[in-house]
Amino acid sequence: MADIALVRSPYIISQSGVAGDTIAVELFLWNDPDSQPVTATYDLDKPIPSSNATTVYFDLSEYAREYIEHINFTFNDTFGAATVTEYCNLHAKVYVNGALQGTTYTLLCFDGYGYHSEGSNPVPSKILMTEGSYLVNSSGDLGDFTVVTDPAEVWTVEYRPLNADFPLYTDTLVDEVSVSPYIDLGLVGTGGNRVSVLKDAVEQAAFTFVEQCEPKYEVFLCDFVNKFGTWQKLTFFKASKSDFNVMSTEYNLMPDSISYNVNKNTVKTFNINGRDMIKLNTGWVDESYSEVIKQLMLSETIRLNGVPVNITSKSTPLKKGINDKNINYEIGFMYAFDTINNIQ
Repeated sequence: MADIALVRSPYIISQSGVAGDTIAVELFLWNDPDSQPVTATYDLDKPIPSSNATTVYFDLSEYAREYIEHINFTFNDTFGAATVTEYCNLHAKVYVNGALQGTTYTLLCFDGYGYHSEGSNPVPSKILMTEGSYLVNSSGDLGDFTVVTDPAEVWTVEYRPLNADFPLYTDTLVDEVSVSPYIDLGLVGTGGNRVSVLKDAVEQAAFTFVEQCEPKYEVFLCDFVNKFGTWQKLTFFKASKSDFNVMSTEYNLMPDSISYNVNKNTVKTFNINGRDMIKLNTGWVDESYSEVIKQLMLSETIRLNGVPVNITSKSTPLKKGINDKNINYEIGFMYAFDTINNIQ
């Protein structure tokens, strides 16, 4: 079974030797379900520099990131396999002076990151989403979460309805990288459910997803790549405020003559373009949203109702229930393209 690597942070491997040794790494990268390539994708090498520095280090993360791409989140209301381009497989063989070493690395790489407090090469949970209580839209695209399974173990997902009038649903995860909907298809429209992820009948993580109907404001669905390198959905239920930002460059023009024409510009604006901006509010949410908001603000890939955006908010208070009885987050976004098409 491959280990999980979060490759927005460095993933470092090392090898020791003596001065003058050449350390080489054969790096194989591929996207499941394609088979491992016969020849190495990259060949890396470094010498042992001196008798005082007998260990060399290789950062594999940037090579793996070239094989990972998130374009748009596609909701699957049933259990299935994750999109194969959104993670990659890595196998590394280490050589000293041409001799293959016993240590090899087999990794399942996601475009996520570890916090500084977690140290180097952090090993994340196999459930690639932060536990907590979440509000979801009562209709349409609800979202799903990702679990990395092991064929030697039995992984199941248990959906316990919040409304006792409905039955419990359980399903077994069979794909190595599996996605599960926030709410079981049989419980959509019933108010929500508590989800337990179990390995060999022992709970590993739990989430609560509560359906909410917003009768007044336009609901915005925000898909972003979270800390673990997988899509996560966050719903903004309350008031939104739109804005428009214009960008341009001004130049002073040289008049044709001293007897200038007063009807011509002496200051001219060039390269005028604009971008739409919007501020959104979550509505009253659980204290656990503080971690999710942090991950949203650190995300490099965000979609708002399926449209690419960037975060403009550079700071936000991470609220606690003991201090803030009602917790709401307001986040600013800018659409990630110019209003006037300037693609060449």
